[in-house]
Amino acid sequence: MTQNDPSSAPTAADVSVVFPAYNESKNIAELIRRVNDSFIGSGATLEMIVVDDDSPDDTAAVVESLKGKYPNLKLLVRKGERGLATAVVRGWETASGKYLAVMDSDLQHPPDIILRLYGAAVERGADMVVASRKAEGGGVSNWAFHRIIISNVANWIAKIFLPVSLFRISDTTTGCFLFERGRADLQKLSPHGFKIFLEVLVRGKFSETAEVGYVFNERSRGSSKMT
Repeated sequence: MTQNDPSSAPTAADVSVVFPAYNESKNIAELIRRVNDSFIGSGATLEMIVVDDDSPDDTAAVVESLKGKYPNLKLLVRKGERGLATAVVRGWETASGKYLAVMDSDLQHPPDIILRLYGAAVERGADMVVASRKAEGGGVSNWAFHRIIISNVANWIAKIFLPVSLFRISDTTTGCFLFERGRADLQKLSPHGFKIFLEVLVRGKFSETAEVGYVFNERSRGSSKMT
């Protein structure tokens, strides 16, 4: 094992990232490769966990075929249970990392964002780091005006549920973030639907937050989204 090889992760990785997946056979292999490659040379170890909700396509088979190449890759297939938020929590429950993270499986988040979040956590001493479309350097690609308006309204509505100490977070509907293990009791999380971030923020205990700007890209392949 070398520090330059994130796939040679020790028993406890520096970062465990969960990829909730449903019908992502066209994207998942490239995602795994690019996220893993982003950690090469960083000195940080990475654990990747795909949680597949029994996709009718070949998502699970694709991931299974890659486990020999990536020893730091885990696959969980859930049967009779659906939902993005609960899938994320299930993945975290099996994770070994000092920091826990989540990102979409459809390549709409840039593959290097997890390393950037981890870097911000270490450099700034933050126990919660948010990938934000609204922070400096952030944005969206090819969104229609009405979609931007809807996103902004949803963001402000979500802020109603946050304590004042967290009100400065600019992107409350993000689907990509990283936090220090132990800051949120996973057993007490009861998320529903898509958004796990608010649940973690409200129920967790965070002393220092940080944001990293990123550009949210349109899905290029496939059309499925977990429910």
